[in-house]
Order: sequence, then C-alpha cells, then structure tokens
Amino acid sequence: MGDNPTTSSNSPGDSESWRVRLRRPGGRVLGAGVLVSPDTVLTCAHVVGTPDRPVLVDLVGVPGAGAVRARVDVGSWVPERGDHGDQGFGPTGDLALLRLERPRPPGHATKLRRLSPSWDRRVRMYGFPEELDQGIYLRGRLAGGTGGDGRVQIFPEEPAEWVRPGFSGAGVTDQLTGQVIGIVVSAYVGQGLRLSFMIPTETVIHHLPEVERWTDGDSVVDRALVSTSEDPLEEPAFATWLADWLRGGPEVPPAEAVLVEPADRARSLTLRRALTRADRELSTTGRATAGPRPEPGTLPPVGSLDLAVDASSQTPAELAERVCRRMGLDGGPERLAVTVLPLTIVVDGVDRAPEPAGLTELLELLAEQGSRLLLVFHAADSETRRTAVAALRLRHRLGPLARCLDETAPLEARLHERYRQVCADLRRATDALATAHALRRLVARLRRECSAPGRTAAGLDRLHGELDSYEGEARKAAARIEEAVTRLDALVVRRAELRGRLGAAQARARAVRDGEDLALAHAYAVAHELLWRAPCDVPAAERAVADYILAVTRRPDEPAAGVSTP
Repeated sequence: MGDNPTTSSNSPGDSESWRVRLRRPGGRVLGAGVLVSPDTVLTCAHVVGTPDRPVLVDLVGVPGAGAVRARVDVGSWVPERGDHGDQGFGPTGDLALLRLERPRPPGHATKLRRLSPSWDRRVRMYGFPEELDQGIYLRGRLAGGTGGDGRVQIFPEEPAEWVRPGFSGAGVTDQLTGQVIGIVVSAYVGQGLRLSFMIPTETVIHHLPEVERWTDGDSVVDRALVSTSEDPLEEPAFATWLADWLRGGPEVPPAEAVLVEPADRARSLTLRRALTRADRELSTTGRATAGPRPEPGTLPPVGSLDLAVDASSQTPAELAERVCRRMGLDGGPERLAVTVLPLTIVVDGVDRAPEPAGLTELLELLAEQGSRLLLVFHAADSETRRTAVAALRLRHRLGPLARCLDETAPLEARLHERYRQVCADLRRATDALATAHALRRLVARLRRECSAPGRTAAGLDRLHGELDSYEGEARKAAARIEEAVTRLDALVVRRAELRGRLGAAQARARAVRDGEDLALAHAYAVAHELLWRAPCDVPAAERAVADYILAVTRRPDEPAAGVSTP
C-alpha cells in the first residue's frame, strides 16, 4: 500500500469531497465516480461507454469547483465480460480509471478501504439519477457475494432505495466507518425484485492493481499462504473438499480441521491455491493465465474467504486486531465479544502458535460470535484435531442461544415496568422467565466445560446432545416473554385512551349540567380511582368509564342505569 499525502481517509464527519459526477461535454449525466487521487477518478467502464470518448468531471462535493475534462487512463479500461470466467456464473470487470486534464487541489481525494463485505453491513451511496442530477443518497445493507469476480448484493434499506441509472460508479460508503469500500455497478429489476450490486475494493484491485496505492486495510490472505504456483493439482479430492467448505451452506459444518504435514507439498499447494482463488483480490478469475484449466468443482467461489492467517507468526492479540480491522471495528479486541462476526476464517499453523491457550480462547470466541473456522494443523494427532473442532462447533451453537437469551433481558425489564402499571395474567411469562434464567446458567456451564483442560471430543459431543432441546426452549421462552410484553403494552395504551375519554366526558358533564350530581360524581370517582391505581385493572376501568359516559349522556330526567322509577 502506498501513502499519498493528498489523499484523505474518510471519516463519518467528512464532507465526501471525493464524490464526482460524470457527464458528456454536451451536458448529459452519465453516472458517478470516486476521486482516488488529485488527477484520477475510479468509475465503471459502462458509465464512460467507450475508452476513447472524453467526459466532464464535476466535483459535486467541492462548492465552486469547475468541471474538468478527463479520459480513460491507458491500460486502465476493464469492460464487463459476459463469458463468466472460470467460476461459471456472474459478470466480471466493468471498471475504468479516468485521468483528469488538470489535477484537483490536494485534500479532496479519498482512499478506498478493504473491509469485509459481510452480511448486514450498512452502507450509503450518492448518485445522480434523471431529474435529480444534483445527487441523492440511498441506503442499503450488504447481502453476500455474487458474481464471477466477487460482486456483492445490496438490499435497499427501504423498498424505494434501489439504485437506478445515474448511480453506477458511485462510492459505496460504510456507515460505521465512513470509508469507501467499493463502487456501485448495476441493478436488477424484475420478478418483483429490485436489487443493487457493488464491486468491493478487493475486486477493484484485482482488475486494476494500481489502485492498491490508494487503498487502506489489510490483505485477506497472509503473504506466507499465497499461492505462486499454477502447477497441476495433485490432490483434486482435497481441492474439491476445500471448495465445498469455503462455499458453505446449511449442510456444511461451521468448523473443520485438516492436517497438512510439512513434507506434503501437494496438499500444501492445494490449500494455498484454494485460499488464493477464494480471495477477490488475488484470484486469477478474469485474467489470462498460462496454467491448465481447473477441474470442475475444485475452485471455491471468489469472495468466499474473509481472512486466512498464519497463527505461527502472530500472537492472539495481533490476530484479534486483524479481525477488528477487517470488520472496521474501533475499540480493540474487546469489541469482538459484543459483535456478531459472520466471517469465514482459515487459521494455518494452529499447533505452532506462540500462545496456544490464548489462540484457543480467541478461536472459540470467534466461533461463538458466528465465524466459520478452518483450522490447519501441521503435526497434531487426530484426537487433538477432533477435540478442537468439537469445541468450536459447540461454541458456534452456544452463540445464537446466548444471543437469544440476551434479547430477553430488556424484555424482562420492560415486562416488570409494565406490570407495575397494568394488571394481566403473566403465569406463562413468569414460567418463561424462569426458563430463560435457567438456560443462562446452562450456557455458562457449557462454556466452562467446553474450555476445561481435560475436555475430550466424546465429552463435547455429549454436550451437543444437551443443546438439542435447549435451543427450542430458548426460542419458546423468548416468544412468550415478547407476547406478554406486547399484551401489556396494549393495555398501557388502552389505559391512556380511557383516561382521555374520562377527561373528555367530565368536561362535557360540566358544560351541560347545572349543579352537582352526586351519582355522576360517584361514577367519575370510581372510574378515576381504577384508572390511576397502580397496577391498573384495565378491563374493570373500561367498564367504569363506560358507565360514567353513559351517565353523562343520559337525559337529566332519565334514571341512572340500574335504577327503576316508582
């Protein structure tokens, strides 16, 4: 990565002066782009149309800045390919760098950032659609990889917030960090769907390596694990297994371990090739290569790997920092314990770690927070590997269970608060609270047993069996507590409505009746007492308010309800 003093690293408070609008010299808006250096704009190839046509660049984030002519930089034109490359699906490419005829003043450009485009990451985009060509923001959430070179789908934050013509080339900004993590490339509208797609930073560098000098963030794969060989595969079965695990899916275990002995060159090359091809930035997808065409099923999807780390050369604290940087988390490793981490991580050299206990603790935390983990051992026996995997799989199941129970804590507080205000039958809810408390103690016990020094794979498998019923109980308890809170909320709202109706009826009584009516005053007092008593019996109060309103609306010569005339 190169440092450029004229390039800023955007934060959420910045003015986003790097945003540009592209248009023809005649005035027609083409789309958007990102100013990555004083004289260079990143955009999509289809925005420009053809590499030999000039465009005008407007720095819309810089008030008073005039338009500048620009052309595609020599060697920086990557049109979209329709043959889908090696992966067998999805478009690739569609990128261009524009060179400005006159550099812009220093300080307006931004760096791109390598961040994991993980599920549910919130982003924003600023584009120039027709009739709104001064620009508008849209918001979205990332929704996983798609496309032959690792494009990422964006779900709109609201149904109307899907990208349309005029957004292509726009910077995709991570809302948490304020950093640009890619550019908008396309949209799909049809079959009741409105979807948007982005090209993440690593894919940009894959096609335009010169962009790395304007990029921050760690590479996905540690240098020691990068493949530099295009030799024929000697272990196609192992390659297929790796591709299947990286691809994931409901039937694929969230944790696995493999043995790659130092002398096993074929297996070592196969592993490195899989890691390299799974990384958006390093993958050779879309490039001309001299090597043989891969066998079907032996390549993992591009973008299916979030991190591949060499544990033998880093402490657990350093690895935790790597994960934080990859996710864009501030606050240090302690953030990992309170953040869902839907990452796919390969950890090489587990049995060579400088701090084995600390590494085990970190890996189990990552598993509990939702990460998929592949452990690579170089000399450990099969029981050690089986035990490590069983512990990670158990923690991977404990995580959702613990989070489900954590969600009941604020509900429990709200339940108690509402119950002090209104009455209701909460026997099912109190039973559910008791279940939730018991399950929290169970989770704490299972964590301790999972990390106990004498743990075995067989013992951990037995703990898995205990979880089968507890997961269903936790969901049922949470649903019952939530149902009770919803019921109490409705009663609190109804109490407020009844207080309003009682006040309005009293005001009407004062307006239409002369003198004091003792029966009416008594009916009001009964209703008022019920409504302001804590906790309030809402059904009883509702009947009392209805009686008072009936008494107010009857004619003065009519007997009160339940009173007969002689």
